[in-house]
Amino acid sequence: MCRLMHFLFYFSLLIVIKGSLSRARLAESSLKCVSYQCKDGECKEGIDVCEEAEPDRPVGCFVVWTTNNVTNEVNVTLKGCFTNPTECNNTECIDTTTYAKKNLNYCCCRGSMCNREHKWIPEATKAPEMMHTVDHESSFWLIFIIGMGSSLVAMVVITVVYVTHKKQAMFNEIPTVEPDISNSSTNIAHRPIDLKDIKARGRFGVVWRAQLGNQEVAVKIFPMQERQSWITEQDIFKLPRMNHPNILEFIGCEKRSDMASTDFWLITAYCENGSLCDFLKAHTVSWAELCKIATTMARGLTHLHEEIQSSRTDGLKPSIAHRDFKSKNVLLKADLTACIADFGLALVFTPGKSCGDTHGQVGTRRYMAPEVLEGAINFTRDAFLRIDVYACGLVLWELVSRCTVHGGPVDEYRLPFEAELGPHPTLEEMQDNVVTKKLRPRIFDPWRHHPGLVAICETMEDCWDHDAEARLSSSCVLERLSQYARFPTRQYFVATNTTNELPAKLATESL
Repeated sequence: MCRLMHFLFYFSLLIVIKGSLSRARLAESSLKCVSYQCKDGECKEGIDVCEEAEPDRPVGCFVVWTTNNVTNEVNVTLKGCFTNPTECNNTECIDTTTYAKKNLNYCCCRGSMCNREHKWIPEATKAPEMMHTVDHESSFWLIFIIGMGSSLVAMVVITVVYVTHKKQAMFNEIPTVEPDISNSSTNIAHRPIDLKDIKARGRFGVVWRAQLGNQEVAVKIFPMQERQSWITEQDIFKLPRMNHPNILEFIGCEKRSDMASTDFWLITAYCENGSLCDFLKAHTVSWAELCKIATTMARGLTHLHEEIQSSRTDGLKPSIAHRDFKSKNVLLKADLTACIADFGLALVFTPGKSCGDTHGQVGTRRYMAPEVLEGAINFTRDAFLRIDVYACGLVLWELVSRCTVHGGPVDEYRLPFEAELGPHPTLEEMQDNVVTKKLRPRIFDPWRHHPGLVAICETMEDCWDHDAEARLSSSCVLERLSQYARFPTRQYFVATNTTNELPAKLATESL
């Protein structure tokens, strides 16, 4: 009995040791890749451990980079893990394409840390093989066979062209609907788009200025790993009644593939003045310009938030929360009309349906509302809409900070909280200042001495209130800003009470 107990003890110990060694070998065999990504202008490099979800879907490493044609400067855009690589059997990360597509290169490889280095080695053109001489009889039969084959091929080609042309003529008589590109094959005919130059780099992709026939357009190119953001954006644009002057105009979307990579294109109207953030860096604004930008921006946000019932001609337009509202995502047309863009994180609230599984702490951290920073969101439609309004208050602050109407000096452009926390605040710094200390961007004294600006300052303070339920709705923000825009610069409001309500009486006394 004693020997049996000893045997069982040592046998159990052997199994435990074997299992530990197996797990150690498994951990050692996990593929590791160098990771590199840029977010809000901050680039970080690290190491990712690639998880192989299924045996038939192996993992590999990848690198995406661009090369300047003039300086030959190489700029890495992304590095990381890639699931199910089809052409990634090399141990080195080498792009062998003959020509770089719009200066974009891509390579992938199999092997731990194999994407630490990357190369572009175009395949050399193969020299033609030498043909052996043949005798005259063989030459005759060879020419005869080639001639007959060529005749048959020519007949087949002529037949196919005729049938195709006939069908195309028939189909052109019938109005067509653009197919769902997200599920289409890669052989679909693409629009003749000529990419000109890069205008912006964002979290989800690169934005190009491009030419589509006689029309200047913007093309946002998403890499493979951001395919879901591409799908989300086009789904938002395709909702009923999203064609609005203050929502970025949607033109189409395409999936473009080659041997090296697959890109997802979102084609929209081109806004000549770029983002509001970039415009304010280079320009100050007058009172009229401030009112126009602020009013059209609020009108776009109100339309986004509004639920519009279906009619005989249009379906229901659901309420939409942007979830990444900021001056970078407000674009300016040539006449300074604002329109809202970038719906990669947007959330749709269809009546009778839940918003699904969603992560609450998303967006750009300097624009995050207190409840987002502390992870205390009430997952309802109104709660998400109030988060957008908080960010809208910060964008109004950016506008007022570059307005010249008060007659005093105008400081250089700064992002919200940049003066207090610098250009790249951490999540902990934002939580400490916004949640714990309840700080907000500084409102300077000259702003409070101008009756129009002080009214906008009161509106922005009501937008970024710490209590989410005390914040204004986007429609209320629009109503207030519309009142300010109707009055000339040399007229101002006189408050008739001491409450926080809007000044009600207009005085025509000259300033």
